[in-house]
Amino acid sequence: MARGVQENAVFEAADALLSAGERPTVERVRLHLGRGSPNTIGPLLDTWWAQLAQRLEHRLALPGVPQEVGAALAQVWELALAAGRAQADAALAPERAFLADALAEIETRVTAERERVAAIEAQRQQAAAAAQVAEAALAICEQRAGELAGQVVALQRQCEDLSGRRDAVEAQLHSAQSRLEQERTAAAAERETLQTHLRQVEDRAYTEIDRLRQESKALKTELTTQAREHAAVLREAEQARRTAERAQHVAEKESAAAKARAQAHAQPGPAKPRPAVKKGAASTTRRVANKK
Repeated sequence: MARGVQENAVFEAADALLSAGERPTVERVRLHLGRGSPNTIGPLLDTWWAQLAQRLEHRLALPGVPQEVGAALAQVWELALAAGRAQADAALAPERAFLADALAEIETRVTAERERVAAIEAQRQQAAAAAQVAEAALAICEQRAGELAGQVVALQRQCEDLSGRRDAVEAQLHSAQSRLEQERTAAAAERETLQTHLRQVEDRAYTEIDRLRQESKALKTELTTQAREHAAVLREAEQARRTAERAQHVAEKESAAAKARAQAHAQPGPAKPRPAVKKGAASTTRRVANKK
């Protein structure tokens, strides 16, 4: 509905049409004004028709006109006005019906458009809610990705640290293996030397055995002390102790063999005279035998 169409503009347009010999209608007034809505112009035009009789009565009330003539003219005008109104209503009936149908169709379309707009608004709200949920999920995923990236960096650092420690442990193990091999070689050489020495000094076997036992005890004591003070090289000290024990065991076996050979030499026969043994050496021999 257009705004700004005033009552005086509709009245002036209807007067102009009537002066031109045309019957004022809604469509003609609208065309004359160039604007306005039928819903606005129709009621104003009805008001113009209602006021037209009063305006004509004022015009007929002229000086020099008899009262009877004026009344007759007024009645004729009222009849003409009623006929004109009936004719106007009949002429406007199709237009009004058309306008009513058009208005109903417009209202139907407006209702459908409102429903469509409401549905679109609901979809927009749902999309906005889904977008908010997606943004929240994205934020959570980004946070989780950041945490995982930090964990990956930490794990990489741990792997590098463990790799460095593994290399250090491997180097220590290699060094320990090298030292162990050297100690084994040295022990083997020492065992060979000891065997040779025992074969050469059978007469002093018990004294040598006692001395070796004392050295073994001192070695054990020293190894124990070193193990307490140096926990980091416990494995190496243990290997050295075991090597010493094996050497002692071999020495004891060889000593037993030497003792057996000495006893065999001590039996009567064409053997050469047995050298005199001092009292202290004899007691040491008895102590060794008792310990065995």
